[in-house]
Amino acid sequence: MLKTGNIVIDYFLVVVKFLPLLPAGLIFFRQRYLKEPLNFLLIVCLLNFLAGFARQSSFLNTDNHSIINNVFSILEWLLLTQLFKPILGKGTKDPLNILLLVFLSIQVTFYSLKGWDHSNPVLNTIQNCLIIGVVLLSLPPLVRSTDLTVFESSLFWIAGGCLFYFPILILVEWVGTGWLPLCNCPDTEKMMMLAIADCMRYLLFTLAILLCPPRNLPGAS
Repeated sequence: MLKTGNIVIDYFLVVVKFLPLLPAGLIFFRQRYLKEPLNFLLIVCLLNFLAGFARQSSFLNTDNHSIINNVFSILEWLLLTQLFKPILGKGTKDPLNILLLVFLSIQVTFYSLKGWDHSNPVLNTIQNCLIIGVVLLSLPPLVRSTDLTVFESSLFWIAGGCLFYFPILILVEWVGTGWLPLCNCPDTEKMMMLAIADCMRYLLFTLAILLCPPRNLPGAS
């Protein structure tokens, strides 16, 4: 387990690692796992829990941590973009499919040549920006389709969680590379920023389950 030297922060970080299980458990408890988009959300939460657990494993070295980050971040990127794509119009969806396929090919080619244990902040930033872009593109058609019931839409709260978390992740990524004036802040501060962002993300993901009536889920009777 990562140690910061502050027992309160250490325990807080441990709690945050288990937060993905909260929305995942609610999806199972309410039997929403066969309903879109909560089936994608379930997989994202379980993947993030497994990734966090793997990062805490003491037997993994730095290279293995990079492999875990690269693999799980690509999987999360694919799932989140697929989650929001169905609400987009055909004129937006087709160019987006091409863009995502091209970027996926670039990622696989890069890591295959350089090794999956390499970290590339530029690719990570583009990947996170694509998630933010897809979420922003989905908001206008989402609001139009739900009208006054937008706050009962699970996609709305999932979008809120993504828009809160990924800009902070991008900021921390560039802070970590030392390209910004904030690069002198301690690692503990970066960990806390991401932990707080994670808390808000999974809180909003939880609201996506609690505030969405079964009738608003595709396939619900």
